[in-house]
Amino acid sequence: MDIYNEIGVKKIINCLGNSTVLGGNTPSGEVKEAIESASNNYVSMEDLTITCNSLIADLIGCESALITPGAASGLTLATAGAMTGKNKNLIEQIPDTSGMKNEVIIQTQLRVPYDKAIEVAGAKLIEVGLKEKTTIEHITNAINQNTLAIHYLPGGKSVNSSGDHTKALDLETIIKIAKDHNIYVIVDAAGQVYPTDRLSKFTKMGADAVAYGAKYFGALNGTGMVVGKAEIIDAAKMHSFIGFEFGKLRTIGRSMKMDKEDVVAVYVALKTWLTMNHEERMEKAEKKALMLTKLIRPIPNIIVSEPEISGTTVGINITFNNHINALDIAKELESGNPSIWARANDSKSLIFRMGEVNENDINTIAERLSNIIELSK
Repeated sequence: MDIYNEIGVKKIINCLGNSTVLGGNTPSGEVKEAIESASNNYVSMEDLTITCNSLIADLIGCESALITPGAASGLTLATAGAMTGKNKNLIEQIPDTSGMKNEVIIQTQLRVPYDKAIEVAGAKLIEVGLKEKTTIEHITNAINQNTLAIHYLPGGKSVNSSGDHTKALDLETIIKIAKDHNIYVIVDAAGQVYPTDRLSKFTKMGADAVAYGAKYFGALNGTGMVVGKAEIIDAAKMHSFIGFEFGKLRTIGRSMKMDKEDVVAVYVALKTWLTMNHEERMEKAEKKALMLTKLIRPIPNIIVSEPEISGTTVGINITFNNHINALDIAKELESGNPSIWARANDSKSLIFRMGEVNENDINTIAERLSNIIELSK
């Protein structure tokens, strides 16, 4: 059965990596087996989530964990838990946050579209710092009686190009400021799953809640988890869809419902991710990158980098000469059949991530790229 052909949806060669817009991830054999097994029986979702949350906390080595439908919902639920604690009246009050600490500080260099997840719970983002630099004083001057937390995004450059992390205060400094002022630190570590010690790094540093996208370690696109201190994560659980169903609370988390298959997939994927041979996984991706590099290197007017690790996968960067626009090349690749999606950082270069690419498609990528560049002359 080929469901995409049956319904008439064009298939895509995925050179973006674990991208939400392309479905996030292809689950491993172990995860597919677990999903199939879970679908054969019914269970109490309360029992299932309690058990899997506990198993994940043990795997990560943190006080508490909550499986969520994506990293963004983890940020929302953690923020909600931070605002209300386990007070049932406050839980039912939000997103009306009157009378609660509801301000979350964020550095201007770390603004991304995903930080909207903090506001979904009714909190207010307070942006501080200058584009050129954020100082300790920028943070401390913004702290007042309404300040709930500081939100942090570890990693590379901001999606909004408002700055980069080298000009923001580092997480260690942020955690010290937060502890000195008795406020929380909530971290969006969505794709920070490799090396695997990053799954526990931020909580060990002292962050109170850290959200991850489970698609990055082999689960389904619409799954994730938030881990950290029991004080905030256990309160977040009361806001979840389980809190609505079994806690008899009118919670915002009812719209964040998960299937039993989703919950099981996160646990199995995480367990597999923490025990797999990542060198072997990277070698497979590097092999595909080298295959593509060999095929496209003779194409005129381009420079091809050696394979580089980017997040959880391996990719190559293609730089074009002045008269070829990388954004136009990306559009041409996308519009063809089969459609090929690669990441255009700017008008000069394209990144092809190879972790999700089928070896059988590598020749197609090279041929299409060569033909498009030839026509662009």
